[in-house]
Amino acid sequence: MELQRALTAIESARDHFANLYEFAPSAYFELTEEGAIVQVNRAGAELLRIDGKDLLGVPFVRFVAPGDIDLLSRNLFGPTLRKGPVSFEASLLRGDGSCLSAQLDGLLLKREGTASVVLTVVTDIAARKETEQALREQEKFFRLIAENLGDFIAVLDLEGRRIYNSPSYQRLFGHARDLRGTDSFAEIHEEDRARIRQAFLDTVRTGIGQQGDYRFVLPDGSIRWMESVGAVIRDNTGQISRVVVVARDVTERKQADIQLRIAATAFEADMAILVTDADKVIKKVNRAFSQLTGYAAEEVIGKTPTMLSSGRHDADFYAAMWEGIHRCGSWQGEIWNRRRNGEIYPQWLTIAAVRDVDGRVVTHYVATMTDITERKAAEEAIRHMALYDDLTQLPNRRLLMDRLQRALATCARSGHHGALLLIDLDDFKQLNDTHGHDRGDLLLQEVAVRLKTCIREADTAARLGGDEFVVMLGDLSENSDEARQQAESVGEKILVALNRLYILVGKEHHCTPSIGITLFVDQRKSVEHLIKQADLAMYQSKAAGRNTMRFFDPGLLAGPGSMPDTKAPGAG
Repeated sequence: MELQRALTAIESARDHFANLYEFAPSAYFELTEEGAIVQVNRAGAELLRIDGKDLLGVPFVRFVAPGDIDLLSRNLFGPTLRKGPVSFEASLLRGDGSCLSAQLDGLLLKREGTASVVLTVVTDIAARKETEQALREQEKFFRLIAENLGDFIAVLDLEGRRIYNSPSYQRLFGHARDLRGTDSFAEIHEEDRARIRQAFLDTVRTGIGQQGDYRFVLPDGSIRWMESVGAVIRDNTGQISRVVVVARDVTERKQADIQLRIAATAFEADMAILVTDADKVIKKVNRAFSQLTGYAAEEVIGKTPTMLSSGRHDADFYAAMWEGIHRCGSWQGEIWNRRRNGEIYPQWLTIAAVRDVDGRVVTHYVATMTDITERKAAEEAIRHMALYDDLTQLPNRRLLMDRLQRALATCARSGHHGALLLIDLDDFKQLNDTHGHDRGDLLLQEVAVRLKTCIREADTAARLGGDEFVVMLGDLSENSDEARQQAESVGEKILVALNRLYILVGKEHHCTPSIGITLFVDQRKSVEHLIKQADLAMYQSKAAGRNTMRFFDPGLLAGPGSMPDTKAPGAG
């Protein structure tokens, strides 16, 4: 009875094992030591796509690709198997002619009383092979990217040491230095190092890549700005094992940002700025522009700068200005423009052309404008001080000489005469000595006013100094006699005007002039010579009793030395 139960148990176990063998997901083949198939399970038959009964007795080598037959023989049917289990990969041929990649695991089973068999487990590894191939291709692809892009790619361990760095790092270090195992934070500027290290630790802790920029110190001490982003690599268990950092040199961008900030600051400085496109349409103005012109930005944007024109400059002026801009790239100069309220004022204007990155095409024009009203006034004041008498505001000797020189040239071209009248106040010294210089100054100022009423706008009344005045007449007749009469007529007006009673500080005063006149029509005589001629004629008036006028008479000259340089004794 016990034996029966034991036999039944053994039979049950054999059936159980047979079922496990038959229905196992792995393909099992039992081969003779010569390689013939003696048993195969359902998975094996399905793997080779042949009915299991048709496989029995068939040499297994028939299902091996020709290139792997020798590999099969060495592993399953040679001395290698007798040393222990073997495992290798080979290509198998299915019954339908298709091919598959398989892993073969072999074990020699020795049975008492029967021949040994080779138990072979065959696993379809086509999917794994495809995955491995895809991984190899992907690795090749990413290595190609890493080695050819301009970005700097580094793989770091969890301490921040370099495991891999792309060849682009040679551009930073200048040589093929092996960076593996080096501290990736060592070259970061000391002021940025702690911040970037903390970003790295945060990436390791959270698994979330951090982004940041920092200064990278090169071996020669120079600094480049870098921008980087990190990402983590996880192992098979999902734990973070590596950190990939992709960095980019952004030095030029940083410098451009700095320049932009400088430009933005300058744009809102005190100098008025106007920006147009290539068609001279206003695109932007700053606050100083609005303060200078009175126009708000929205009133000018979309319009052209011609709206600021004063009308003082003709088309030739603007044509020359733009010709200079096109030729040289910029222009600067003085210009008169109009404010929103209609006021015309002087500007110092600078216009510069902005070109594209290739330097060929003008994309914009930038104009800066400065109100030079005060400067012009100051310049005019200085010019007035240099050319006008401070007391009477009449032209001084310097300006008179200049105008007289021009008048000589004009007369020489036109053939018309001019005249020079030298006026000396009689007894002026007595007024100064008796009533003081203040009253004398008042008299000189009144004389200046009266002289201007006696001449045309184109003529000149000037003060030589002291109590001496000069009137220069231009554009007189071509006929010398008629010109003499015209000059004499003006002299008579002056005599009348200056003989009128003066009221000085409430006191009446009478003053008379002595006038000397000389005519000129060409440049044969110098300016100084003409003044001396008029001076000599004036002394003739003094000699004739004063309060009269005399024309210069060449017969009075015995020689150059006879023309007086100073007043005769007793003159005044």
